[in-house]
Amino acid sequence: MMFVGITVAFVFIILAMLMGGGLGAFFDAVSFLIVIGGTVGATIAKYNFKDIGKGFKTATLAAKGRKDVTDLNELVNITEELLKKTRKEGLISIEGQSSGNDFYDDGLAYMLAAPDAKSLERYLSDQIQNVINQAQRGKAVLDSMADAAPAFGMIGTVIGLILMLGNLEDASAIGPSLAVALLTTLYGAIVANAAFIPMAEKIASWQAVTVHEREMIAICLMYIKNGESPMIMREAVKPYLTHDFYQLPETS
Repeated sequence: MMFVGITVAFVFIILAMLMGGGLGAFFDAVSFLIVIGGTVGATIAKYNFKDIGKGFKTATLAAKGRKDVTDLNELVNITEELLKKTRKEGLISIEGQSSGNDFYDDGLAYMLAAPDAKSLERYLSDQIQNVINQAQRGKAVLDSMADAAPAFGMIGTVIGLILMLGNLEDASAIGPSLAVALLTTLYGAIVANAAFIPMAEKIASWQAVTVHEREMIAICLMYIKNGESPMIMREAVKPYLTHDFYQLPETS
């Protein structure tokens, strides 16, 4: 939905421009170069190409739906069944079992190979931290671009005003200079608010949802590893089931 929203924003902006007299009046190559070139240059100065690429990749990942199981209640029900089975037949009895959730299944596989509960806990904690690190780094890149675009828009405005004031005796130069002054601010505001800020916030939302889900799964897996009671497991994960917001969209 993120890319749909961004597309809708740009479509309506373009429609408004067309209704206002055509796109020609709203295009200026100098303004475009100042804002886009400046934003890209400043971002490259702060981050390497790998980080920038990962930032956009993370935003794309956050915007995509999920094909695996994300319903937390369903995962708890699966955990209860696995707990009942392992308490009767041992951990080896669930080898090859699948929950339909990628993180859960990876954790199950590691759990069977882990020598003890502490190793499993460390593995799960590291996987959750990896998500946090990925999201924070990606959001930082897009936040930086969201800050840089309006800033270079203002720089372009100052450049345009200086050009205009320096050519007041030449009436033909006032219009182009004023266009630079106004359009750079417009370009900076559009790309920041219609693209970079929504992408950064989408990453933040994805981080919250994913970490919430994985923390609950980690609890479930630890209870399986330790052979705890299904009833105690349900009490432990109950706080994670009270927020319907923490549900990732699924793809059809």
